[in-house]
Amino acid sequence: MIKPHQLSATIALVLAVMFTFTARASAQALSGSLWYNGDLNGVNGLSNESNTSLGAGEFGSVYDDFNVTGSGWTITAVYSNDLMSNTTATGATWEIRSGVSAGNGGTLVASGSTMSPVVTSTGRSFSGLTEYTVEVTGLNVTLAAGTYWLNVTPSDSGTGRSFISNTSGFNSVGTPGGNDMNAFFNSNFFGANFGSTADQGQPSDFSEGVVGTNGSVATPEAGSTLALLGCALGALVAARRYATAGKPVHLTK
Repeated sequence: MIKPHQLSATIALVLAVMFTFTARASAQALSGSLWYNGDLNGVNGLSNESNTSLGAGEFGSVYDDFNVTGSGWTITAVYSNDLMSNTTATGATWEIRSGVSAGNGGTLVASGSTMSPVVTSTGRSFSGLTEYTVEVTGLNVTLAAGTYWLNVTPSDSGTGRSFISNTSGFNSVGTPGGNDMNAFFNSNFFGANFGSTADQGQPSDFSEGVVGTNGSVATPEAGSTLALLGCALGALVAARRYATAGKPVHLTK
C-alpha cells in the first residue's frame, strides 16, 4: 500500500531510467568548487526547505559531509541542488558544522542567511519538480583541514516545497564524492533531531558543494550569536508534535 506522502516505487524506477538517458548532459559543479557531492541521480529527494507550505517557521534541513584538505580552505560560496515546486527562492540559510553524529548537531562552525540567493536552473527535473542550484555568495569562511557538514536550505514565503536532490557522485569534486552515506536530517516539522537520513528511508548522499580557494588558515570562524540562538530555539520547537499528513518528507517510496 502506497503511503499518502509517497510516490510508487514503480514510477520512481521508471523515472530513474528515463533520467539516466536524458539528464546527465554536463557537469554541475560550480566554477571554483573545492567540493561537490555530485549530480542528481533521479532516485529521490529529501525535504530541504524553510517557510514553505510546511508553515511559517517550519523547516527541514539536510547536512552532508565534506573533507577540507591540505593547509585549509577559504570558502567564498556554498550551494545546494534542490527540486523545487516554485521557480524562485526568496531566501536561503546555510550552516557548516563539525562533529555531527546521530542525535548530535556537533559544533556550529559558521552560518548565515541571505534574502538574495543566486537561484539557477540546472536544466534537470524529477518527479514533476524542476531542479535549481541555490547559491549563497560573498562569504569569507576559513576552515582548517578536517571533516565538516554543510547545509544550504532554500526559504520561501509560505508556498511551495523544496527537496534536496539525491546523488550517487556523478561529476563529483573532492571527497567524499557522493559515496559514504553519512548525511543527517534536522527538522522541527518532521520531528528529527540530526538523525541519519536513513531514518527517513534515504541512506543516501545529497547534491551540494562549496566554492573557494586552498590556502593556510587560522582556526575556523565561530557562528554568530543569532545563529546559535536560532539553533537553541529550533531544539525547543523540535519537541512539539506536528501533523504531517499530506506533506511528504521525501519524494518517493
